[in-house]
Amino acid sequence: MTARLAAHDLSVRYATPLGDVHALRHVDIEASAGEVIGIVGESGCGKSTLVTALANLLPGNARVSGSIVYNGTDLVGLDPHRQRMLRGDEIALVGQDPMTAFNPVLTIGDQLVDFQHHRHDLSRRQKEARIAETLARVGISDARRRMDSYPHELSGGMRQRVAIAAALMTDPGLLIADEPTTALDVTMEAQIIHLLRELRREFNGIIIVVSHHLGVIAELCDRVYVMYAGEVVEDGDVDAIFHDARHPYTRALLACDPARFHDRLDRLPTIPGSLPSLMTPPAGCVYAARCERAFAPCSNTAPAATQLTATHAARCHAVHA
Repeated sequence: MTARLAAHDLSVRYATPLGDVHALRHVDIEASAGEVIGIVGESGCGKSTLVTALANLLPGNARVSGSIVYNGTDLVGLDPHRQRMLRGDEIALVGQDPMTAFNPVLTIGDQLVDFQHHRHDLSRRQKEARIAETLARVGISDARRRMDSYPHELSGGMRQRVAIAAALMTDPGLLIADEPTTALDVTMEAQIIHLLRELRREFNGIIIVVSHHLGVIAELCDRVYVMYAGEVVEDGDVDAIFHDARHPYTRALLACDPARFHDRLDRLPTIPGSLPSLMTPPAGCVYAARCERAFAPCSNTAPAATQLTATHAARCHAVHA
Protein backbone atom coordinates (compact mmCIF):
# COMPACT_ATOMS: atom_id res chain seq x y z
CA MET A 1 0.00 0.00 0.00
CA THR A 2 1.23 3.48 -0.84
CA ALA A 3 1.79 5.36 2.41
CA ARG A 4 -0.45 8.36 3.06
CA LEU A 5 -0.80 10.53 6.14
CA ALA A 6 -3.43 13.20 6.83
CA ALA A 7 -4.03 14.98 10.13
CA HIS A 8 -7.15 17.16 10.27
CA ASP A 9 -8.15 19.71 12.93
CA LEU A 10 -5.61 18.12 15.27
CA SER A 11 -5.42 19.65 18.75
CA VAL A 12 -3.42 18.51 21.78
CA ARG A 13 -3.65 19.89 25.30
CA TYR A 14 -1.72 18.81 28.37
CA ALA A 15 -3.54 18.65 31.70
CA THR A 16 -1.41 20.16 34.49
CA PRO A 17 -2.11 21.17 38.11
CA LEU A 18 -2.07 24.81 36.99
CA GLY A 19 -4.45 24.30 34.08
CA ASP A 20 -4.44 22.98 30.52
CA VAL A 21 -1.58 23.80 28.15
CA HIS A 22 -2.94 24.07 24.60
CA ALA A 23 0.19 22.84 22.85
CA LEU A 24 -1.38 22.17 19.45
CA ARG A 25 -4.50 23.73 17.93
CA HIS A 26 -6.45 22.91 14.76
CA VAL A 27 -3.47 21.62 12.77
CA ASP A 28 -3.90 20.21 9.27
CA ILE A 29 -1.01 18.35 7.68
CA GLU A 30 -0.76 15.81 4.88
CA ALA A 31 1.95 13.80 3.15
CA SER A 32 2.25 11.02 0.58
CA ALA A 33 4.84 8.34 -0.13
CA GLY A 34 8.07 9.69 -1.55
CA GLU A 35 7.64 13.14 0.06
CA VAL A 36 9.91 14.76 2.61
CA ILE A 37 7.96 17.15 4.82
CA GLY A 38 9.66 19.82 6.94
CA ILE A 39 8.26 21.30 10.15
CA VAL A 40 9.92 24.49 11.42
CA GLY A 41 9.40 27.08 14.12
CA GLU A 42 10.79 28.47 17.36
CA SER A 43 11.33 26.32 20.44
CA GLY A 44 7.98 25.78 22.15
CA CYS A 45 5.91 26.19 19.00
CA GLY A 46 4.55 22.62 19.03
CA LYS A 47 6.83 20.84 16.55
CA SER A 48 7.73 17.94 18.84
CA THR A 49 4.16 17.65 20.15
CA LEU A 50 2.94 17.32 16.58
CA VAL A 51 5.30 14.51 15.59
CA THR A 52 4.88 12.77 18.95
CA ALA A 53 1.14 12.77 18.27
CA LEU A 54 1.73 11.37 14.78
CA ALA A 55 3.80 8.55 16.32
CA ASN A 56 1.22 7.93 19.09
CA LEU A 57 3.79 8.59 21.82
CA LEU A 58 2.10 11.40 23.75
CA PRO A 59 2.29 11.26 27.57
CA GLY A 60 -0.65 10.17 29.68
CA ASN A 61 -1.76 13.73 30.51
CA ALA A 62 -2.27 14.60 26.83
CA ARG A 63 -5.80 15.08 25.51
CA VAL A 64 -6.20 14.76 21.75
CA SER A 65 -8.99 15.84 19.40
CA GLY A 66 -9.25 15.78 15.63
CA SER A 67 -7.99 12.97 13.43
CA ILE A 68 -4.72 11.44 12.29
CA VAL A 69 -5.41 9.07 9.41
CA TYR A 70 -2.54 6.87 8.27
CA ASN A 71 -3.27 4.48 5.39
CA GLY A 72 -6.96 4.61 6.15
CA THR A 73 -6.62 4.05 9.93
CA ASP A 74 -7.44 6.85 12.38
CA LEU A 75 -4.67 6.74 14.99
CA VAL A 76 -6.57 8.88 17.50
CA GLY A 77 -8.28 6.57 19.96
CA LEU A 78 -6.56 3.45 18.63
CA ASP A 79 -6.13 0.85 21.38
CA PRO A 80 -2.59 0.57 22.89
CA HIS A 81 -1.86 -2.85 21.37
CA ARG A 82 -2.64 -1.69 17.82
CA GLN A 83 -0.65 1.49 18.45
CA ARG A 84 2.42 -0.55 19.39
CA MET A 85 2.00 -2.85 16.39
CA LEU A 86 1.70 0.13 14.06
CA ARG A 87 4.82 1.78 15.50
CA GLY A 88 6.74 -1.46 15.20
CA ASP A 89 5.70 -2.16 11.63
CA GLU A 90 4.83 1.15 9.98
CA ILE A 91 5.93 4.21 11.98
CA ALA A 92 9.48 4.90 13.19
CA LEU A 93 10.80 7.87 15.16
CA VAL A 94 14.42 9.07 15.31
CA GLY A 95 14.78 11.27 18.39
CA GLN A 96 16.93 14.34 18.87
CA ASP A 97 19.31 12.94 21.48
CA PRO A 98 21.53 10.07 20.25
CA MET A 99 23.18 9.94 23.68
CA THR A 100 20.07 8.44 25.33
CA ALA A 101 18.61 6.47 22.40
CA PHE A 102 20.12 3.13 23.46
CA ASN A 103 20.45 0.93 26.55
CA PRO A 104 24.01 1.53 27.83
CA VAL A 105 24.52 -2.05 29.09
CA LEU A 106 23.65 -3.91 25.87
CA THR A 107 25.68 -4.06 22.68
CA ILE A 108 24.41 -2.31 19.58
CA GLY A 109 23.96 -5.68 17.88
CA ASP A 110 21.84 -7.13 20.68
CA GLN A 111 19.62 -4.08 20.72
CA LEU A 112 19.10 -4.08 16.96
CA VAL A 113 18.23 -7.79 17.12
CA ASP A 114 15.60 -6.94 19.74
CA PHE A 115 14.22 -4.20 17.47
CA GLN A 116 13.30 -6.96 15.01
CA HIS A 117 11.25 -8.91 17.55
CA HIS A 118 8.24 -8.89 15.22
CA ARG A 119 10.18 -10.66 12.44
CA HIS A 120 9.39 -14.24 13.43
CA ASP A 121 10.31 -15.38 9.92
CA LEU A 122 14.01 -14.61 10.50
CA SER A 123 16.59 -16.51 12.54
CA ARG A 124 19.02 -14.62 14.77
CA ARG A 125 21.76 -15.09 12.17
CA GLN A 126 19.54 -13.64 9.46
CA LYS A 127 18.65 -10.71 11.72
CA GLU A 128 22.35 -10.04 12.37
CA ALA A 129 23.08 -10.12 8.64
CA ARG A 130 20.29 -7.63 8.11
CA ILE A 131 21.74 -5.40 10.84
CA ALA A 132 25.19 -5.42 9.26
CA GLU A 133 23.67 -4.54 5.87
CA THR A 134 21.63 -1.67 7.32
CA LEU A 135 24.54 -0.26 9.35
CA ALA A 136 26.67 -0.25 6.20
CA ARG A 137 23.80 1.45 4.37
CA VAL A 138 23.88 4.38 6.82
CA GLY A 139 27.64 4.74 6.57
CA ILE A 140 28.92 2.71 9.54
CA SER A 141 32.24 1.16 8.48
CA ASP A 142 33.24 -2.30 9.74
CA ALA A 143 29.60 -2.92 10.67
CA ARG A 144 30.15 -6.44 12.05
CA ARG A 145 32.67 -5.17 14.59
CA ARG A 146 30.49 -2.21 15.55
CA MET A 147 27.66 -4.59 16.39
CA ASP A 148 29.77 -5.76 19.35
CA SER A 149 30.28 -2.18 20.58
CA TYR A 150 28.43 -0.58 23.47
CA PRO A 151 26.76 2.82 22.90
CA HIS A 152 29.43 4.72 24.87
CA GLU A 153 32.07 3.39 22.48
CA LEU A 154 30.50 5.26 19.55
CA SER A 155 30.68 8.97 18.77
CA GLY A 156 27.51 11.07 18.80
CA GLY A 157 27.37 11.06 15.01
CA MET A 158 27.74 7.29 14.87
CA ARG A 159 25.03 6.83 17.49
CA GLN A 160 22.69 8.97 15.43
CA ARG A 161 23.49 6.88 12.35
CA VAL A 162 22.72 3.74 14.36
CA ALA A 163 19.44 5.32 15.53
CA ILE A 164 18.50 5.93 11.89
CA ALA A 165 19.49 2.34 11.06
CA ALA A 166 17.30 1.11 13.94
CA ALA A 167 14.35 3.03 12.47
CA LEU A 168 14.97 1.60 9.01
CA MET A 169 15.09 -1.96 10.39
CA THR A 170 11.31 -1.87 10.79
CA ASP A 171 10.78 -1.01 7.08
CA PRO A 172 8.52 1.92 8.05
CA GLY A 173 6.10 3.68 5.76
CA LEU A 174 6.51 6.80 7.90
CA LEU A 175 9.92 7.90 9.19
CA ILE A 176 9.95 10.85 11.61
CA ALA A 177 13.24 12.61 12.37
CA ASP A 178 12.75 14.95 15.34
CA GLU A 179 15.63 17.46 15.42
CA PRO A 180 18.07 14.76 14.22
CA THR A 181 21.12 17.06 14.25
CA THR A 182 20.50 19.12 17.41
CA ALA A 183 23.01 17.32 19.67
CA LEU A 184 25.76 17.11 17.03
CA ASP A 185 28.64 19.36 16.11
CA VAL A 186 28.78 21.05 12.72
CA THR A 187 30.81 18.29 11.04
CA MET A 188 28.52 15.51 12.29
CA GLU A 189 25.47 17.58 11.40
CA ALA A 190 26.66 17.83 7.78
CA GLN A 191 27.18 14.06 7.67
CA ILE A 192 23.69 13.31 8.98
CA ILE A 193 22.14 15.75 6.48
CA HIS A 194 24.07 14.02 3.70
CA LEU A 195 22.86 10.63 4.98
CA LEU A 196 19.22 11.73 5.04
CA ARG A 197 19.59 13.18 1.54
CA GLU A 198 20.92 9.84 0.31
CA LEU A 199 18.15 7.91 2.07
CA ARG A 200 15.37 9.94 0.48
CA ARG A 201 16.50 8.70 -2.96
CA GLU A 202 15.77 5.08 -2.04
CA PHE A 203 13.14 5.37 0.70
CA ASN A 204 9.66 5.34 -0.80
CA GLY A 205 7.80 6.11 2.40
CA ILE A 206 7.04 9.45 4.01
CA ILE A 207 9.84 11.30 5.80
CA ILE A 208 9.00 14.09 8.26
CA VAL A 209 11.93 16.24 9.39
CA VAL A 210 11.50 18.54 12.39
CA SER A 211 14.11 21.25 12.79
CA HIS A 212 14.71 24.83 13.89
CA HIS A 213 17.65 24.79 11.46
CA LEU A 214 16.33 26.33 8.25
CA GLY A 215 19.28 25.11 6.21
CA VAL A 216 18.45 21.49 7.06
CA ILE A 217 14.87 22.01 5.88
CA ALA A 218 15.95 23.75 2.66
CA GLU A 219 18.40 20.91 1.90
CA LEU A 220 16.06 18.01 2.50
CA CYS A 221 12.39 18.86 2.11
CA ASP A 222 9.78 19.07 -0.63
CA ARG A 223 7.14 20.88 1.43
CA VAL A 224 7.29 22.89 4.65
CA TYR A 225 4.87 23.62 7.50
CA VAL A 226 5.74 26.70 9.57
CA MET A 227 4.48 26.54 13.17
CA TYR A 228 3.98 29.26 15.73
CA ALA A 229 2.43 28.94 19.22
CA GLY A 230 0.83 25.59 18.44
CA GLU A 231 -0.60 26.50 15.04
CA VAL A 232 0.48 26.07 11.42
CA VAL A 233 0.68 29.66 10.16
CA GLU A 234 2.02 28.95 6.66
CA ASP A 235 2.61 25.92 4.47
CA GLY A 236 3.85 25.40 0.95
CA ASP A 237 6.52 23.85 -1.21
CA VAL A 238 10.07 24.59 -0.14
CA ASP A 239 10.68 27.21 -2.86
CA ALA A 240 7.54 29.15 -1.92
CA ILE A 241 8.43 29.21 1.77
CA PHE A 242 12.05 30.25 1.26
CA HIS A 243 11.61 32.61 -1.70
CA ASP A 244 8.03 33.89 -1.45
CA ALA A 245 7.09 33.70 2.24
CA ARG A 246 3.86 35.59 2.90
CA HIS A 247 3.17 35.25 6.61
CA PRO A 248 4.92 37.94 8.73
CA TYR A 249 6.22 35.28 11.13
CA THR A 250 7.77 33.19 8.35
CA ARG A 251 9.46 36.31 6.97
CA ALA A 252 10.76 37.26 10.42
CA LEU A 253 12.03 33.72 11.00
CA LEU A 254 13.90 33.74 7.68
CA ALA A 255 15.33 37.20 8.41
CA CYS A 256 16.91 35.82 11.60
CA ASP A 257 18.65 32.91 9.86
CA PRO A 258 22.43 33.35 10.50
CA ALA A 259 23.20 31.70 7.15
CA ARG A 260 21.84 34.78 5.37
CA PHE A 261 24.58 37.01 6.75
CA HIS A 262 28.01 36.99 5.13
CA ASP A 263 29.56 39.74 7.22
CA ARG A 264 30.34 39.55 10.91
CA LEU A 265 27.57 40.94 13.13
CA ASP A 266 27.95 42.33 16.63
CA ARG A 267 24.45 41.13 17.46
CA LEU A 268 22.31 38.52 15.71
CA PRO A 269 18.81 39.68 14.71
CA THR A 270 15.87 38.48 16.81
CA ILE A 271 12.09 38.70 16.67
CA PRO A 272 10.95 41.24 19.29
CA GLY A 273 8.54 40.02 21.95
CA SER A 274 7.85 36.47 23.09
CA LEU A 275 5.48 33.58 22.47
CA PRO A 276 1.98 33.97 23.92
CA SER A 277 0.93 31.82 26.86
CA LEU A 278 -0.32 28.43 25.70
CA MET A 279 -2.50 28.21 28.81
CA THR A 280 -4.57 31.17 27.58
CA PRO A 281 -3.99 31.39 23.80
CA PRO A 282 -5.01 34.67 22.13
CA ALA A 283 -8.53 34.91 20.75
CA GLY A 284 -7.25 36.39 17.49
CA CYS A 285 -4.04 35.82 15.54
CA VAL A 286 -1.40 34.10 17.68
CA TYR A 287 1.34 36.31 16.18
CA ALA A 288 -0.50 39.65 16.49
CA ALA A 289 1.40 40.90 19.58
CA ARG A 290 4.75 40.64 17.74
CA CYS A 291 3.59 41.56 14.24
CA GLU A 292 4.46 44.90 12.62
CA ARG A 293 1.52 44.53 10.21
CA ALA A 294 -1.15 43.85 12.85
CA PHE A 295 -4.40 45.85 12.57
CA ALA A 296 -7.81 45.79 14.28
CA PRO A 297 -9.13 42.31 13.31
CA CYS A 298 -5.87 40.60 14.32
CA SER A 299 -6.44 40.97 18.06
CA ASN A 300 -9.90 39.38 18.23
CA THR A 301 -10.49 37.28 15.10
CA ALA A 302 -8.43 34.20 14.28
CA PRO A 303 -7.47 34.35 10.58
CA ALA A 304 -8.57 31.58 8.25
CA ALA A 305 -6.08 29.99 5.86
CA THR A 306 -5.76 32.01 2.63
CA GLN A 307 -4.98 29.75 -0.32
CA LEU A 308 -2.31 31.68 -2.22
CA THR A 309 -1.63 28.98 -4.83
CA ALA A 310 -2.61 25.35 -5.16
CA THR A 311 0.32 24.41 -2.89
CA HIS A 312 0.80 27.51 -0.73
CA ALA A 313 -1.38 28.86 2.11
CA ALA A 314 -0.98 31.32 4.99
CA ARG A 315 -3.11 32.20 8.03
CA CYS A 316 -2.97 35.99 8.06
CA HIS A 317 -5.53 38.78 7.70
CA ALA A 318 -3.02 40.86 5.74
CA VAL A 319 -2.25 38.42 2.93
CA HIS A 320 -4.25 38.14 -0.26
CA ALA A 321 -4.37 35.44 -2.90
